[in-house]
Amino acid sequence: MITTEKQYKSTRVQISRFQEALAALDNPPATLPPVLVQAQRDALASQLEELREEADQYDRLRAGQVTQFTAESLAALPDILIQARIARGLSQRELGNYLGLKEQQIQRYEAERYRSASLDRLVEVSDTLGVQIAKRAELIGDPALRSVDPNAWRAFPLSEMHKRGWFEDFGGSLAEARKAASELIPTFLRDGQVRSAVPALHRKSVRASGQVHEAAIIAWEARVRRLAERDAPTTSFLPEQIDAPWLRQLVALTLEPDGPVRAVEHLRGIGIALVVEKHLPSTLLDGAALATRDGFAIVAMTLRHDRLDNFWFTLFHELGHLKLHIEQGYTSIFDDTEAPAGSEIEAEADLFAQEALLPAEKWALGVSRFTRNEQAVLTDAKRFGVGAAIIAGRVRREAHDYTLLRGLVGNGKVRRQFGW
Repeated sequence: MITTEKQYKSTRVQISRFQEALAALDNPPATLPPVLVQAQRDALASQLEELREEADQYDRLRAGQVTQFTAESLAALPDILIQARIARGLSQRELGNYLGLKEQQIQRYEAERYRSASLDRLVEVSDTLGVQIAKRAELIGDPALRSVDPNAWRAFPLSEMHKRGWFEDFGGSLAEARKAASELIPTFLRDGQVRSAVPALHRKSVRASGQVHEAAIIAWEARVRRLAERDAPTTSFLPEQIDAPWLRQLVALTLEPDGPVRAVEHLRGIGIALVVEKHLPSTLLDGAALATRDGFAIVAMTLRHDRLDNFWFTLFHELGHLKLHIEQGYTSIFDDTEAPAGSEIEAEADLFAQEALLPAEKWALGVSRFTRNEQAVLTDAKRFGVGAAIIAGRVRREAHDYTLLRGLVGNGKVRRQFGW
């Protein structure tokens, strides 16, 4: 059974080679006896079929098309756990993060089909993956975990949350936290008001074959809300406050070396709390736009990519959501922002960010659109009154070439401003 992307890619290469070898037998050497040719053809066809079955099974699992697994006995449990991990869209490293184990330990478990794992460990893995075993084993609920009951605490990344100190009133060990998880998780979510009826729009990017663990997103959102409430803006937020003069002042900050941290006070002035919190494993979030019961708004960012161009575009994207969508009743929006096509509101937020940072009429006059070198970017940045990272990022996106202008996008210049 294929258990990793590396094995999958290797299998696909083998399939191609077997297909070529099989095709070559359509014109065998004249000196090769027909009986031997047929024997070779049968052997290759049999192996090719097995490889295709394994690759196709991995494709189905990875796409979330499989939610039920059959087993004749408990001996099949290890394979079910491996298949469930793949179906949940988790890598071996990500499963290890949820369990508080190293990636190598999960690799060993799966390589030996969990023979060295204790019963407690098997139960823990089953609970983490949301596998319910009766006469048959099946994934509970949506295969991508888009709907998670907060009482189903086993789905949450308890180990990572404990390591980050998110359970602030709890001083016990990880083992003790696991025992108390059925109380810790609901309390954490309740304190973070994550289940309150307020709109939330999340910006994330997902690998082509990836899936998002919704429980981790819920936990991250609760953490963000708690941080925002500790130093909440005293001004109520209204979408019309994001107007042209205010946006021009924010764009001017892209010229400043400490622009990202100075943006905190600029947003605060119109009732927006800017919160920075690292994403949790398997979420791949870039940011979120949130409303609150207290009238202020939140822009949350993960700084997953430590680049100035990414920071500014994501910030303006979230502001686009606050300006255009936050009062339209959305409770949760998930779109792949790196995909060729996205939802209508994501396209609107992207266009808002693009036009606020560098309007189309200005960009049409840009020299760097065609002369993609550093001098052209610096010249355009000066002409248009924006940071060079904004121009460089625009060039890279439109060229679909992220090897361009690496020295101008501000690598490593954001996280340190927020104390990372």
